[in-house]
Amino acid sequence: MTRAILIARLVLGLWMLANGTNHFFVSMWAEPMGQEPLAMQLMAAFVHSGLIDVAYAIELACGALLLVGVWVPAALCVLMPVSTCALYWAAVLEHQAAPALLALTAFALNGLLMLATLDAYRGALQRRALALGEA
Repeated sequence: MTRAILIARLVLGLWMLANGTNHFFVSMWAEPMGQEPLAMQLMAAFVHSGLIDVAYAIELACGALLLVGVWVPAALCVLMPVSTCALYWAAVLEHQAAPALLALTAFALNGLLMLATLDAYRGALQRRALALGEA
């Protein structure tokens, strides 16, 4: 099981690092702008507001952290909203099979890796805070 988790972490890390590198440094493929009116409008708003740069910076940084294996639970937490937005854009607004499948794959990898590192989130998932000395 740990080998599968390692492979999934490396795949997601490389994928996110490649996306961020593609946006900021080397243009290896065209970035999706959308075919449907709502998808194009949302992407235009992201571009004009600069939020697309924030999303790609998150992908770049979290991809690097996932590849190196440092702060993996934090990187997965920070990456999940970007994965969720990408899934919404691709599956709900864009209605294209290939981008929706890629976004669903990234979302699923992110979620499964978060489940695999669930112990790291245990403190945040408690119903109430423990007092000093309480177990």
